[in-house]
Amino acid sequence: GLALKIAIGSGIALGAVVSGLLISRRGRNLVREAWQGRRRTRLEDRALDALWGDRALGKRTIEVQEIEEGTLEISGLLRSEAERERAIDMVERIKGVIDVIDRLDVEPGPGRRNLARSPS
Repeated sequence: GLALKIAIGSGIALGAVVSGLLISRRGRNLVREAWQGRRRTRLEDRALDALWGDRALGKRTIEVQEIEEGTLEISGLLRSEAERERAIDMVERIKGVIDVIDRLDVEPGPGRRNLARSPS
C-alpha cells in the first residue's frame, strides 16, 4: 500500500519535472545535451544559459566550446547580423570570458532579407 503510493507519487513528480523541462527552450536544450552525453565547462554553461534565455537566440542552434581557459568559440546559424552582434556581445560580457571566437553564420530565414551590406 504505502510503497505503491510512494512509487506513484514519485512517478508523478518525475513526470512533472520532465514535462516542465520539455516545455521550455532551455529545458529542451538541456535534455538534448544530456542525451548526447555532453559535459560542459562553467563558462560554456554560463554562455549557453545567457544565449538560451534570449527570446530570438534561444530558438537558434548555437554551440559554445571553451577551446582554452577563458576563450569561447561560438558557432551556429543565425538569421541576421543583429543576432550575431547580440550573441557575441552577450558572451563577451560573461565573467571569466577573455576572448570570443566568432564562427557564427548568418542566413536569413524564409521571407526575410539580410540587411547587412557586403564589402564593396
